[in-house]
Amino acid sequence: MDKDSQATTKGIELAESLGIPMVIMEPVKGGSLASLPEDIGNIFKESNKDASPSSWALRYVGSFSNVKVILSGMSDMEQVEDNLSTFDSFTSLSGEEQKVVESVAQALNSRVQNGCTACRYCMPCPKGVDIPGSFKIWNEYHVYGNIKDTLRRWNEGIKEETRPKNCVECGKCESVCPQKIHIREDLKRVQREMDVLS
Repeated sequence: MDKDSQATTKGIELAESLGIPMVIMEPVKGGSLASLPEDIGNIFKESNKDASPSSWALRYVGSFSNVKVILSGMSDMEQVEDNLSTFDSFTSLSGEEQKVVESVAQALNSRVQNGCTACRYCMPCPKGVDIPGSFKIWNEYHVYGNIKDTLRRWNEGIKEETRPKNCVECGKCESVCPQKIHIREDLKRVQREMDVLS
């Protein structure tokens, strides 16, 4: 999902070229990759009906030769057993399986609503709107479809006074956005969708 962001793949390759072993945290993206939207999860099922989405994520990072430790949080015994099973008879992803992972990543990325990279050039907003925070929650909601997590993050992370509804459409943010995002229009969409979810 994130192999091209934060120099993920390039960073692993650079570390390998320097002989530096890697410790990977959150290979399942805080659990987001464990329960994918059904249509996207079916891409994995069509390739291997017995493999969980988490096992695909673990095998993906475990397939890099210089990855020596993989740290993944687990919240119940079923997840513990699934992770143990993945590593009990570990095999690196084959070329065909790498293509399956790429298909899933493309499907997930196609659901992103705008290209906000959280560069924060739009900040501070004169009215205090948390533009990158709002877009992050909104984009991840569309990618993973997790309503419960979205509402928790919205209610705990975006205070009433920093929500998109406080935008006065001054346009200051759009004048400095390197991605040329239609911020004012997208903020309206975020607020409408979060209001409906709530």
